Amino acid sequence: MVVNQMFGRFLPANRRLNPAALGWIAVVITAIGMVAIESSIAVGIYEAPVALAFGLSLIHAGTMPLSMLRPLFGAILSSFACAALPLVASHISGAPWPWMVPALITQILVILIIGLRAHWGIALSAVLGSIGASVLAVVIGRWLFGHESSDSAIINIMIYACIAGGIYVAAVVVQQWNLIRSQLLQEQENTAAEHSKRVTIEEKARIARELHDIVAHSMSIINIQASSAPFRHPGIDADVTKEFEDISTSARAALTEMRGLLSVLRNDDSTHELAPQPKLSDVEALVDHARHAGVHVSLERSGEPVEAQLRESTGLAGYRIIQEALSNAIRHARNSHITIRIRSGGGAVRISVTNTRGDGPSEVAQHESHRGQGLVGMRERAGSVGGEIRSGETGTGGFEVEAVLPLSLTEPQSKRDERA
Repeated sequence: MVVNQMFGRFLPANRRLNPAALGWIAVVITAIGMVAIESSIAVGIYEAPVALAFGLSLIHAGTMPLSMLRPLFGAILSSFACAALPLVASHISGAPWPWMVPALITQILVILIIGLRAHWGIALSAVLGSIGASVLAVVIGRWLFGHESSDSAIINIMIYACIAGGIYVAAVVVQQWNLIRSQLLQEQENTAAEHSKRVTIEEKARIARELHDIVAHSMSIINIQASSAPFRHPGIDADVTKEFEDISTSARAALTEMRGLLSVLRNDDSTHELAPQPKLSDVEALVDHARHAGVHVSLERSGEPVEAQLRESTGLAGYRIIQEALSNAIRHARNSHITIRIRSGGGAVRISVTNTRGDGPSEVAQHESHRGQGLVGMRERAGSVGGEIRSGETGTGGFEVEAVLPLSLTEPQSKRDERA
């Protein structure tokens, strides 16, 4: 990291080296240098054959980059080199043996690399394996080559064991610290993500409550005005009185539904029984209600019965799509003729809501500031159950909304039709 910061001052931001690349460069350069130092000292001071000294030094130093990729193989191969190197070198009086200083440094670096990159057990095997290999070299040297065992060899091995043990402990501590730090950072990221989601949900709930307060107030006024109209205007006829009663009933139903939704938002842990949601089979009641309000609407059903196979979410989505499409047609095409078609079969339910040109949009629709939200809501409804929505003008100036809702929640219906 320090090296990266030093070089980062002189390199563009898009060309700075990452820590992994710097680590590989450092290990390879160190390994090349240790090959030269270890082989030259083995030949010059310990009178080892040039070929054997260079080959074993190359193997020993090569375990450094090998440990970056395969730590276990690096530990095994370095232990072999630690046992073979002392046997090809002469036991020179006054010189460290069986651990030559370059070999000791190389093996310490191997243990450090393994300790930082691999499981602590593999690093421990590298420490114990190298100590055992040096002890084996002393024993073999005494019995096969007549090397005299002395206290210097034991002291040499003990010095190496202390240094290797210290490096091993330091490497494991650093590795565990990095692991704990990365886990802590991951937990912090997860906590931040959860906090962000919760803030978003709370904001949506706040907006929903504010919207409820605004709309509920207006609906309450409508309900009061519609309920009191026959008493405030005693001269109106029976049909008008019935119209006001229908308006009052619709306002009360809307208020009840909004309060139910708001209670769910305000009580996240609520376990009370919720009112049953409307289903696709409840469309007849919706159409009858619209007819009583003077809307020219017809309903056509065809195909095989699928109510038993229809999931509750799909039935609710279909009902809401028809409800929104019908509401849009009433607002944007006054006095139009609306046709609702529900066709089932082939593993899907196809819904079509078509209206004629009519007399244009109502006064409320003309002053809407957020247009197109109804179509967005219908698409979201259809997408939540794996369906699709298509909408557009007809050739005669009307408008059509067509929905395809699959019986099972899989991929969109159009992709299945393309494969078929």
